[in-house]
Amino acid sequence: MKRVNPRRPSIPTLSLSPAEEHRIENEAAALLTQTLQIEHDFFANDSEVNEEHWKQLKSSDYFSIYKERHTTTESHDGWDPSASGGPKTRAASLDNDALISSKKKAQIPMIVSTGHVEGLMEDVVFGFAAGDLPSWRMRTAFTKDRFADAKILATINKPTEERPFNYLCVKWFVSAFPALLKVFVNPRDLLVLEASGVKVDTQGQRYGYYIIHDYVHPMIGKMDEYGICRCSISMCFIMREVRPGKVHIFSRGFVDPRGDMSQNVVLMLTSKAMLTMAKTPESSISKKLVWLMARQERERQDKNQRGRMSSTESVESGTCGSCGKPPGFLKSKLATCRLCRQEFCSRCIVEQRVVVEVTRKEMNERSFPFCLGCILKTKKMSPRAVALDRVRENAARAESSSSSERSTSNLSSAELFSIPSSPSDSDGADILR
Repeated sequence: MKRVNPRRPSIPTLSLSPAEEHRIENEAAALLTQTLQIEHDFFANDSEVNEEHWKQLKSSDYFSIYKERHTTTESHDGWDPSASGGPKTRAASLDNDALISSKKKAQIPMIVSTGHVEGLMEDVVFGFAAGDLPSWRMRTAFTKDRFADAKILATINKPTEERPFNYLCVKWFVSAFPALLKVFVNPRDLLVLEASGVKVDTQGQRYGYYIIHDYVHPMIGKMDEYGICRCSISMCFIMREVRPGKVHIFSRGFVDPRGDMSQNVVLMLTSKAMLTMAKTPESSISKKLVWLMARQERERQDKNQRGRMSSTESVESGTCGSCGKPPGFLKSKLATCRLCRQEFCSRCIVEQRVVVEVTRKEMNERSFPFCLGCILKTKKMSPRAVALDRVRENAARAESSSSSERSTSNLSSAELFSIPSSPSDSDGADILR
């Protein structure tokens, strides 16, 4: 395809009818139910990937990405990552793949990922969370996603105090390719439903999920006239805490670039993006650190207003608050932990990058010193309190109905994402709330 310089399309927000919202909820719920069943079968097979059906694309630490080796119009049994081709597994896979089959071309390979990351299950979910534009952009600081344009078109379910991690929305975005690649191929846009949250399965076990799934709406047509090719995607991630501090991630889906982009290039870009999902706990830790610093500052101001000495002010002791040693001759000075305000030597303190502010024009990232003890406590702390605070803050802003807040809610990528030079189960709606 000849490279085209696209004009910027005008993408409207969507006013979805109750019936449209219900269909979106049911389709997302069906994909989640399908993936949970396949994940269950995968664990029942000792979490082993059948390498006769699957080829490893990428691997990093304890996380691996695989693609389906063979794709035909007749055989789908390889879509189950642990499938050995037996009749029982094949039948189950065929039954569960009705939703995927309606979206995926036969020649497009399925992709699965499996592995574990360090942290809490809620940290992985909270790191994925991007139900509003500031959170979406904050996530990109860690996943390194790049968008030439992006917009949230509709929000079906917002986080609540009862379910602060759960949301469901419709998004549109244009992916930004690496400089060398975009010389040869046209941009790709996606229109998707996105959902994330925490649920309890039929066995009473808590799990997290993240869904990004192809969506079609008559008001958001294809962008061929702008030189933009519409991609198709369906991915579902399941996160489970298999032991304290260790989360297993299982995902399954496909990416169809459409147009004439090489499938090998697509698989390379997709697997690279999926590996970065293992970094989502870092995003959650960053949010928790910023929240703790803000809470500490509020407490300090409150104490100062009451005329009391702030317990958060640093005290120079001359020795490390952890190992008790002085800095020593010609060694770096002691640094003050941003949370506990004690002094530490370079061996007992680290610089942690956090996103301190997301504005209309930029994302402000800074590095602060934190002692190892405070970092460990932050990692063990549930992000639920942080998520609840965000729910309450968003509710307060919504009640104010200020004109500035209305404009912020409709920011496009020109402000937040600028890049430098189906099933009708009536119970389906509840599963994603």
